Amino acid sequence: LASLRQDARSHSFAHTRQQIEKSLGKTVDEIFDEISELPVASGTIAQVHRAKLRQKYALRGHDGRYIRDVAVKVQHPHVIKETFIDIDILFQGLNLIFAVPFSKEEFVSAMQRQINFEWEAYNLWKFKKNFRREITEGEIIFPAVSRELLAPQVLIEGWVNGHTISELFDGRNPNTTNAKGPDFTEKKSDTDVMKERSKFSKLKQYKDKMGAWAKTLFRANAKMFLKDNFVHGDMHAGNVMVSEEYPDSIVVIDAGCTCEMQAEVLPKFESFVSAMCEGDTDSVAETLIDLNEMKESTTNAKLSKFRREISTTVKKFVGSPGRDPEGNPVRIGALLTAVLKELQKHDMVLRSDFAMSLVTLGLTEGIIKQLDPTFDCVKSVMGFMLGEHAKDMQYSKLPNVLGQW
Repeated sequence: LASLRQDARSHSFAHTRQQIEKSLGKTVDEIFDEISELPVASGTIAQVHRAKLRQKYALRGHDGRYIRDVAVKVQHPHVIKETFIDIDILFQGLNLIFAVPFSKEEFVSAMQRQINFEWEAYNLWKFKKNFRREITEGEIIFPAVSRELLAPQVLIEGWVNGHTISELFDGRNPNTTNAKGPDFTEKKSDTDVMKERSKFSKLKQYKDKMGAWAKTLFRANAKMFLKDNFVHGDMHAGNVMVSEEYPDSIVVIDAGCTCEMQAEVLPKFESFVSAMCEGDTDSVAETLIDLNEMKESTTNAKLSKFRREISTTVKKFVGSPGRDPEGNPVRIGALLTAVLKELQKHDMVLRSDFAMSLVTLGLTEGIIKQLDPTFDCVKSVMGFMLGEHAKDMQYSKLPNVLGQW
């Protein structure tokens, strides 16, 4: 699946030219001094060309400098028609692989936003607004976007000289081995992890920075979830970059998918995550039952069985608050995957904002642990909640936080 992010079949430059000129109302030569005819990457929805803007269209970067080197994202032809023709096949396929915990209608809604680049531009603007301090202090960068040259099918943003985290690891995760497939994934020992990491040549120049990047990613995501309630919904290793010019910063790209929970759901999400980390099986089961949107078809007998099996599942991953049965930090991503599979097995569907946030949480832990296998996400989130942002919390949240701490 990683190859779908950047190695999908590309379209012709003739289509790129036509789409740019139709969408933006200007010729390619009016906008750019130069543009590469061959795309530098092609995904399932669009492809990216490197280009140089004419001076009058230069972007203003996070450091105040003007930017003319840009990435031009252009939607593939017929992508909307093909996406919605194949939606049943796509949804069923994802459900078989990932245990998608929300309805097809909500999946379609998420796809509609993904294929409208005006949403992505807005999301990047909002992230930059939310992270003004962190951007100023050099922790995180979101690409500059042209609001003047923008359309649902075309997005122009600042070019980043650097590598994605996925490229640094050659598209692999050194922390696990799953040659037989995801059901056979096993956690490696610390010795094996370090031995595996030493094989990646691109990592050598950054080996002293990976721990700091992991902390920055954690703090950014904790802020998105617990303070801003506006979360990057697709923060995998292909959407986080390290810049050669600003190696102490992380660069977050592809913000087409975001999560934002309704006010009445946010406290339930925080309590649910707290219950998972503590191993409170009753609270985990009851929250999922409460947010199940298939209540009419879920009988009491099914609910009783679900409670028993959720209890068994959680106990496999949590032995004591914040620790697994072997005394190591709880693996949130693995636990969430198992919980979502139980929901699928019992034909239960969660409301989309809650479900997408859970999926995103697991995805985030994966990239943090890829950068620093020793990072304790559970302990760190407790420190975040009790420290910098404790003043913003409701007092009702503190007992659970203190209990975990």
